[in-house]
Amino acid sequence: MRQALTVGVEEEFLLADAAGYLLPRFDALHAWLTENTDPAESGRFKPELQPVQIEAVSEVHTCMTTLASDLCHGRDMLSEAGDACALSVLPIGTAPMPSRSAAAPSALARYAKIHDRYREMIRDYTACGAHVHVGVGDSDLAVAVVNHLRPWLPTLIAVGANSPFHHGRDTGYSSWRIVEQARLPGSGLPPYALSADDYDNRIAALVECGTLVDEHMSFWLARPSEVYPTVEVRAADTAATVDDAVLQAVLTRGLVQTALRQLAAGIEGPRIDEQVGAAAVWSAARHGLSGPAVDPIAEVRVSALHRLGELIAWIADELDDAGDTAVARRLLIALEQHGTGAARQRRAVQRGTHHLVDAFRLRSQRSTDSGAACAAPTADPLRNGARS
Repeated sequence: MRQALTVGVEEEFLLADAAGYLLPRFDALHAWLTENTDPAESGRFKPELQPVQIEAVSEVHTCMTTLASDLCHGRDMLSEAGDACALSVLPIGTAPMPSRSAAAPSALARYAKIHDRYREMIRDYTACGAHVHVGVGDSDLAVAVVNHLRPWLPTLIAVGANSPFHHGRDTGYSSWRIVEQARLPGSGLPPYALSADDYDNRIAALVECGTLVDEHMSFWLARPSEVYPTVEVRAADTAATVDDAVLQAVLTRGLVQTALRQLAAGIEGPRIDEQVGAAAVWSAARHGLSGPAVDPIAEVRVSALHRLGELIAWIADELDDAGDTAVARRLLIALEQHGTGAARQRRAVQRGTHHLVDAFRLRSQRSTDSGAACAAPTADPLRNGARS
């Protein structure tokens, strides 16, 4: 067994009241965290595009058990801060209800520039995702890995779908977040790039054209990170539970490690038709795992579960090599039994939006007997109150 690649996760959360209406309370929540935790811990929480959001950043790990424990710890701190500030911190991709009143955008200069550039398109954009970073230090290699990931990104969307509601309505989509992102330039599948220079030139051209604010701006579903020596995959909605987040990390690392093995054998990423690729993204957002999917290489319609099975078979050797096979199997069984976050949200909302919020909001595990389970990715995938 060779050394597993490093992995880290960034999670974005929504701030809401008990009825699910968004509240612009980032400053209050962050102030509580700063005052009540040490600087190393409070520093993991960041502002996002809107003041109704907060981002939590994990440490870097090679073991999925320690990643799970780290994510549990971050969610515990957010839960305690939310309770102290009379807020529900929601691990969902889009809000079940809108803000009760318009909120001023973030005062951070970059975010203010984004609001000024995109105006109405970004005014109520509050979509939240789970971003998985896998360590790939060489920039040319990172670009080549992203080329290999492109056909599989729709399947990661389907597995991680957790945003069926928007402004009080069921959208009919499993991931409305993906639809929200589609309004913005630099979204969807990343372009096929021949090298790091080619990729950088594509970004620079979009910045020069005025469609991107800067080189950090793209909403592509995967990209070489501009900040870390990693490949960053941003396909999934924010995970309803820690175990959902760990499943994304397991699948993503398996895909990256498989891509590296392919590249070492001289096999470049497959070319796919851009419109068929866009169709695969749309189908994944629309149906999640409960309906059809598009195989962007074969250019045919298949079931989403069949496509997931193909992904698991594709990465099976690398899951074994990283010691992730047992974790993946348990989490996939739980996914099969309980459904995606979107499916669980739809079950929960049958008893009203208040019940959805109460079922999904973060709850601290510190004072319960589930601490040991919380530290392992084999725990009940519906804990943190996400039962329906």
